[in-house]
Parts: sequence; structure tokens; C-alpha cells
Amino acid sequence: MKPRVSIVLPAYNQAHFLPEALDSIFAQTCQDFELIVVNDGSTDDTAEVVADYQQRHAFTAIEQANQGLPAALNTGFKQAGGDYLTWTSSDNILLPNMLDVLSTALDQDPAIGLVYADRYLITDEGVNLGRFDLPDYDPDLLLHVNLVHCCFLYRSACMAQVGLYDPEFIYGEDWEYWIRISQYYAMKHIPAALYRYRLHETSMTSELVRGTARSMGYQEFSKRLRQRLPVKWYSGKLKWWWLRLTHPRHPAFVGRADWIRAAARAAGKEQLSAVGWFISVALSACETGLWIL
Repeated sequence: MKPRVSIVLPAYNQAHFLPEALDSIFAQTCQDFELIVVNDGSTDDTAEVVADYQQRHAFTAIEQANQGLPAALNTGFKQAGGDYLTWTSSDNILLPNMLDVLSTALDQDPAIGLVYADRYLITDEGVNLGRFDLPDYDPDLLLHVNLVHCCFLYRSACMAQVGLYDPEFIYGEDWEYWIRISQYYAMKHIPAALYRYRLHETSMTSELVRGTARSMGYQEFSKRLRQRLPVKWYSGKLKWWWLRLTHPRHPAFVGRADWIRAAARAAGKEQLSAVGWFISVALSACETGLWIL
């Protein structure tokens, strides 16, 4: 029988976190899902952890030589058969009602292709650092920051429309993918924290501050996006972010607290939640390689 949700979990050398991630998946209140774990050439005990869990739970496990996150995602999603799709990292945690809440939101509005929700940040040890809320969906904002981030669910029709993840975007593969989806489907923010996102140096996403934009250069980065996307590209704004990235101490970018306050006011938040909103968006921007804090 076709599953309601397909979850892909790419794993690379995070065996010590993997049990927590797997436990959070199998503890979902929505049990109508399939799990596909892709071991992307791990050299630690990832294979042993996966084998141990397969003795207790039914799921698909795939092993491949290390090819990077986008390729691991593609390996998994080629096997996915669910109506709705998501993926998670081996160091992060789904809250028990994540699949229920997000799949219900998609059920209620056929015009929405992707829904995303807020999350808690946690330390290596799982200590809660606080909740960080994302702004509501704005297609212009999505062109500049990865506002979807890590807690999301999208229709399999989206993948049928836009294809798989682009392996050329080693650090911004998810952000580029959301932009592609946004050209065909509306998106919606669900104002609920449904995910625990771990901050640590060995995370698969820890080096994204120095990601695609810096390594490829602005011209090549924007060129690839323009080639990929049949949309008007806001090159002036992207150039501003690129200059902010490469010249953080330029006088034009010093003392930007006024911008932070203006952004918080524009979000219509109270003072404390505005700080959370800003940090949340800032973290997303870091992960796309388009901004340095």
C-alpha cells in the first residue's frame, strides 16, 4: 500500500546522534510513513546502528560510497513512494506530531505544495536553546534566505514537477530546491515548533556560512541559479547580499542595528519574539552562504 509520507534520512558519520533521530521518527503519531535511510559512505558505526534498528523496525536502508548530501537525498527519493515527502538529518529530532500537523495542513489546502514550521535549537547534549520562529512565506524573501529551513513537508507532485536535488549546490541544495518548487506551487508557514535542530561543529550543515556563494563567487552562483530558475532574478538585491558577505567591515555595512530593528518591526513581532525571528532568518541566511553574521 502506498504510504502517506516518505522520509529520507541521509547519514554520514553521526552514529552517536542517529538513535535519537530514528527514535523520533518511529515515535510519530502519524505512523503511515516509510523511512529510507541512506548511509553515505560513513566510516563510523552508522551501519551497525542501522542494522540494529532494522531488527526492531521495518524500513529501507541503502549504503553507497560518499557522494555528499544532495546525492544521498536523490538516492533516497528515487525510492520514495509516499504522497508527501520530507527529509531529516541524522543529528536532528522530529517532535511526535510533526508529520500529523504538516500532512493535515497539506490535506486542507490542495493549492499548497509545501508547508514548513518552526523549530527549537538544541546543543550537542540536547539542551534547549530556545524556540525560533520563521516568517510567513514570502516569495521575494525566499530568493534571499532559506526561510523553509529544516522542518517541512511537500507533495510528491512537487518532485514530479521539478525533479531531484541539484548535486552542484553542495551547500545550498535545499534552498535552491525550495525556490524551484515556489515557481509552481504556493507555500505556507505553520506557526508551530515541530522540530529540534542541533547546533554543533560537526553538523552536516555547520560550514554553510562559507558555502556556495563564497566558494563559487557571485557571478557563477547567480548564473547557475538564473539558468535553473525561469523567474525574474533580483540581481540588485543579491549583489547587496554578496557585498555584505565579502566585505563585512565596509562602512556601508557597519552598524546595521537599525536594519535589524526595522526587520523586526516589519515582522510585527513583540521584542523577544522579534529577536528570535531575526536570529532564525539570519541562521537560514548563513546556511545558504549568502550572509555572515
